Amino acid sequence: MPEQIKIPYSVSFVVPALNEEKVVDDVVREIHSHVNNLIQTNEIILIDDGSTDRTGEIMEALARELPNMRVLHNKPNIGLGASYQRGVAEARHDYVMMLCGDGGLPASSLPPIIEQIGTADIVVPYMTNLKTIKTPMRYFISRSYTHLLNFLSGHRLNYYNGLPVHKRSLLNRTVMTSSGFGFQGEILVKLIKSGHSYLQVGVLGSETTNKSSVFRFRNLASVTRTVLKLVRLVTVLALHPTKNARSHDVPNPEKEWPKARSHETITR
Repeated sequence: MPEQIKIPYSVSFVVPALNEEKVVDDVVREIHSHVNNLIQTNEIILIDDGSTDRTGEIMEALARELPNMRVLHNKPNIGLGASYQRGVAEARHDYVMMLCGDGGLPASSLPPIIEQIGTADIVVPYMTNLKTIKTPMRYFISRSYTHLLNFLSGHRLNYYNGLPVHKRSLLNRTVMTSSGFGFQGEILVKLIKSGHSYLQVGVLGSETTNKSSVFRFRNLASVTRTVLKLVRLVTVLALHPTKNARSHDVPNPEKEWPKARSHETITR
């Protein structure tokens, strides 16, 4: 059997979790196995976001056992978006990707995403089975949120709350004002509006638990705040188009904003 060819890019994975003692050990081990098979230079940053169960203890044991892994502890809980920002600040490698500690995006879906790293500034996964893994209400809210952000921004993304792979250098230059659930939408709109290229990849999702469920009232409030911020952002960009240099995108004279090149790959 031929040896697996590993990508030449270095990647930091940020894995936050809140009260996931039942699943976090298996989830992290699967992530570690797939990542090490696909990426030569990598690190996994585990973040215990103020858990009241044994999640932090389990993470510490994993970091002692598995290489290229370390743990950060938030006390008290600071939320998903703020945990991501802390992970980005601690990251050491060229690209950054978040993976939730509840296994919402299974490690088995990582290969088609990782294979595309380096082909665009941003790799944007979207779940092809979203309708089957969410309740009807959560699916409706998720799709409504996606349609709203596409309408506001002029983009055609399939999903704004997935787990994109970003260049760390771009994240470090991006001001993230959302610390809650809507942070990924803010980052994507800002970077793509600035002309950075992106590629969408369809993968299978799997919601392992409900504890880390993103659909809570405080998350709905966070999304509302993010949408209001994006309305202001899009208005400003319409009045003052950006002129950022782009390494992968193709100029489009029909748009006032620079248009990032979008591609999609088929789930294998």
